[in-house]
Amino acid sequence: MKRTTETVALASTLAALSVLASACSSGSSTAASNAATTTAATTTAASTSAGPTSAAPTSAAGTGASTSAAASSAGKKLVIGDILYDTDAYQIAQQKQMQKYADSLGVTMIFENQQGQGTNAPNLVDDLLARGVNGIIFQPADATVAVPLVKKAQGKHVPVLGWAIPFGAGVTAPYIGLDESKATMAAGKAAAQYVQTNFPGQPVKVLVVTITGVSVCSDVRMGPFVDGVKSVAPDAKVVTVNGAGNRNTAVNVTEDALQREKGFNIATGCNSDMAMGALQGFKSAGLGAAVGKKPQHTYFYSINGTDEELRALTDPSSPLMADLGLTPLEVSKSLIDTMRQMIAGKISATSNYTANVPDKPLPPDCTAANDFNKLEYFATANLPCVGS
Repeated sequence: MKRTTETVALASTLAALSVLASACSSGSSTAASNAATTTAATTTAASTSAGPTSAAPTSAAGTGASTSAAASSAGKKLVIGDILYDTDAYQIAQQKQMQKYADSLGVTMIFENQQGQGTNAPNLVDDLLARGVNGIIFQPADATVAVPLVKKAQGKHVPVLGWAIPFGAGVTAPYIGLDESKATMAAGKAAAQYVQTNFPGQPVKVLVVTITGVSVCSDVRMGPFVDGVKSVAPDAKVVTVNGAGNRNTAVNVTEDALQREKGFNIATGCNSDMAMGALQGFKSAGLGAAVGKKPQHTYFYSINGTDEELRALTDPSSPLMADLGLTPLEVSKSLIDTMRQMIAGKISATSNYTANVPDKPLPPDCTAANDFNKLEYFATANLPCVGS
């Protein structure tokens, strides 16, 4: 079947922002307060307008979309399960945005969390199926492990929607992806141009901290970033290390790379944990400083738009020069709306339907960062930078 590709419209939200924005300081404290709800295997969240959580419809796991639609028409609330990737600040913000939107629709959410380990997914899927969810949203920590789990749910007529990381070969299901490759390529080009202008005579040398084998890193984020660098500096040397999506691992592999090689003037990571872990490694080596927002050694680029990134992005002494902010508000609406259509039978649960949600490129601008943070990450206070 020919894959249908859409870009999710975000006009209403984008109109609310006069500038590109980023995630905020109190998003971090909010994330910390919610971490307990996401580190546990399961969190059940009912619509606040409907009172306590009711038992999930047992028929939902039986005959699929038609049964779910029948349950809905009978006055029973839809129950959607969401399997989160991990407990980082973005994931926590996404859970909060999904809960808020589900509450407005009268939909019950049941959240599960893989804690970054694909081996946790089988028990989480089994739990959701046992609880009679009408559908499952799933960002797999391991795309291969996910394949039989998706098949199992589909066999019970429970639709599964993939998110951010495609499922492995052998199963077909609708998917919501990230429209990032143009932005990351542009970021790579800007990084190389900055080095050529501000470090004249230095050969361009890039350290990429990625997750080996994860397509969103190789095809959507780091791959296009490197392509952008080489469009400006074709002879640029690129060193790629596996940060495994983990902050501590990113620090370690970065420190190892800095011991082996010198002269990196661009560094990046496939997500905030890896980019900021790399920055920590550079700081330990005395290479992570900036003066007046001019990197002394290395230009940094990050992806996610979390509070930690925004603080660095707007800090004149930090070499983080640009960030690609994920949009948990828009992502949450896209995921829930698409799943509701799947449950209603308007999108086939075994189709190649694909839609993409764009991120927001964020410059080192305090006002833009604060606007983004409050909208996307529930920030209630401004960042500690100049600007309101």
